[in-house]
Amino acid sequence: MKFKLLPIGYYAVASFAYLLLAIYSFSQIDLNLTLSVHPLYQSFQKQLISLGYFHRPLSTIIYIALIILLVISYLSLVISVKKKLISQRQLWFLVIITVIVLLFSYPAFSHDIFNYIFDARIVTKYGLSPWHYRALDFPSDTWIRFMQWTHRLTPYPPLWIGLSLIPSFLGLGKFTLTLLLFKLMAAGFYLGCCKLIAKLNPQALALFALNPLVVIETLVNGHMEIALIFFALLAIYLNLQHKTTLSWLSFITSVGIKYMTFYLTPVLIKGKHWLRPTIWLGLISTAAFIFWYGFQPWYVLWVLPFALLLPGKSWEIKLLILLSFAALLWNLPAVSSGDFNLPNPTSRLIIYVLLPFAVLTIPFFIKSAHEKNH
Repeated sequence: MKFKLLPIGYYAVASFAYLLLAIYSFSQIDLNLTLSVHPLYQSFQKQLISLGYFHRPLSTIIYIALIILLVISYLSLVISVKKKLISQRQLWFLVIITVIVLLFSYPAFSHDIFNYIFDARIVTKYGLSPWHYRALDFPSDTWIRFMQWTHRLTPYPPLWIGLSLIPSFLGLGKFTLTLLLFKLMAAGFYLGCCKLIAKLNPQALALFALNPLVVIETLVNGHMEIALIFFALLAIYLNLQHKTTLSWLSFITSVGIKYMTFYLTPVLIKGKHWLRPTIWLGLISTAAFIFWYGFQPWYVLWVLPFALLLPGKSWEIKLLILLSFAALLWNLPAVSSGDFNLPNPTSRLIIYVLLPFAVLTIPFFIKSAHEKNH
């Protein structure tokens, strides 16, 4: 009876956590954005905006509590799967529930998806190039009211812009529908990544699919990283199937979306046994990029999904998962003050990510030292 009750109880806790996350996400909605004029939605939005903008201490406490709940829920899931208390079928059921619940969440912790939408809109509505025109070049367009970085030309390669044209065309110029379609595209790539990871390393599905950072940056914020991860994973899978041409085409697509998976080239050339040194190449490349450009939590996803393909007891996996937990605290200044630029980015990285990461790793190193001595 315990075996049957545990998954049901876990579904309830996990689903409740993601439902709370979906609801809380609307506390961060831009004040210039109205997704619906329906009175019921307006009442809902008004209350959540009051929480997010005018009761920031309470909002911050709720955010921290949500992060803790998501992390505990995730660790419980991983342990339950490892002990075979939750089957792969039950795990997939939870993944589907998570997608459905968070598909309708607001991209609370990043404005990037709005830039994706407007870059595509420059093509689909105005017939112009986003590499030559920026959002500020269309001052009468009401969509720029809730955007950030309106002064920049698109930094994204043609392959990503090409993909983003699909939801932009299908959105028919309606913002809410277009936003939903962009999130639906991210959800589709997320499910594709889950499927590929389940094929490449079944034990890693739980580690990836319900990781709080993966869930927030993919299903809530809708970051494009999930697309480049999908095509890179597909390239590795096709390479193992000895479908070399298709593998390289998929890999080129991944790199063509945002360049950052270039470090996986040795795996495509030498095979999966080169994965560990390749992961270290990815970590070094990511660290160099952060040193040059600055940190964002979704940068952890450039390496994490591929590290999960290593053997289950690899310490790189454990450290990257701990880093993914610490990266969730990066949003604290934005939640508590409303300013994404406070404090100084370097100080913010040290205070809200590196120090928590160091604290989280202490038990890991103590345990490793204890096991080594015995």
